[in-house]
Amino acid sequence: MCGMVKGRFAPNSSYEANLRRVAATLPAMVANGSSSSSGVDVLVGERPDQISASAFCGANSSAAPEYSDCGACVAKALRYARRLCGYSRHAMVDLGACRVSYHDVGRVELEIQASLAVRIFDEHTSSWWRIVLTHDFPMMVVFQVIGVAWVLFMFLQEWRDGRRRRAQANRLP
Repeated sequence: MCGMVKGRFAPNSSYEANLRRVAATLPAMVANGSSSSSGVDVLVGERPDQISASAFCGANSSAAPEYSDCGACVAKALRYARRLCGYSRHAMVDLGACRVSYHDVGRVELEIQASLAVRIFDEHTSSWWRIVLTHDFPMMVVFQVIGVAWVLFMFLQEWRDGRRRRAQANRLP
């Protein structure tokens, strides 16, 4: 799976450098695990290009018997992720014997905050209020703008009439 987190990264960016660090360190970390069903989570880099990556090797290696070495399986899954997902900031690859995923930490947090805000708004507003905000509010704003424009127009007319009257009063002997 690719692109669950919106956005792409630029070639030769710090995000790509962090991804190369993940590809260099994650297979070794998984290979050094104590059991065949070990999982590893890592954070690499600094914000805004921080990457969270995880790798897991399943205990059932009969699903993909060609991968007896967990580290080799994770390395291959990372290569697949880069090849299949290109410059996406999110990827998940499951080869049967192992599973690898990575994503942009900052963007995931923003998406979670946005979805929570929508959920909170939906929970704390009645359907009547939602209808007012989505249907009636734009029309109310239009009427308010028209009203303010009308008041300004009347003020401008009164101001001009006052100037004309003063000018005429100054001309009379």
